[in-house]
Amino acid sequence: MKNVMFVRGLLAVMLLVPGLLSGCGEKDQAQSKPAAVSKDDVKKEAKEAYHATKAYTQEQMQAVRKQMETRLDDYGKEIDQLKAKAEKLEGDAKAKAEQQLTALRQKRDEVSEKVKKLGSSSGDAWEQLKSGIDAAMEDLGNAYKKVAAEFSKS
Repeated sequence: MKNVMFVRGLLAVMLLVPGLLSGCGEKDQAQSKPAAVSKDDVKKEAKEAYHATKAYTQEQMQAVRKQMETRLDDYGKEIDQLKAKAEKLEGDAKAKAEQQLTALRQKRDEVSEKVKKLGSSSGDAWEQLKSGIDAAMEDLGNAYKKVAAEFSKS
């Protein structure tokens, strides 16, 4: 029993000693000092960060623009389908439907113009323009739903 305890103690010491001794060297202490950072290094990193952020923002702008253009194209097709239904109507119902479709196309065209401006804007202007387009796109969607609901009644 004493031999087993002696062996365990010896093993524990053998495992701990190298770890304790490794902290004693001057070589290790010298390596733990932080490297000196120059003003030029900071400028270089800041410039790289700026360019990376700018590239990312451009990619995001293009993705949002493409998504909005796709949605506008979808609205154009949906409006064309409503137009085909309106052509089957007669009298006042047809005149009212044509008015609604004209207003709907006009809203779609206004949003389309805003989306075109989105591509040439930058930074804060892009964010403001995007939020305005989001609101206009939501308004267009609501107007479409309203007109589509009225067409389903006819």
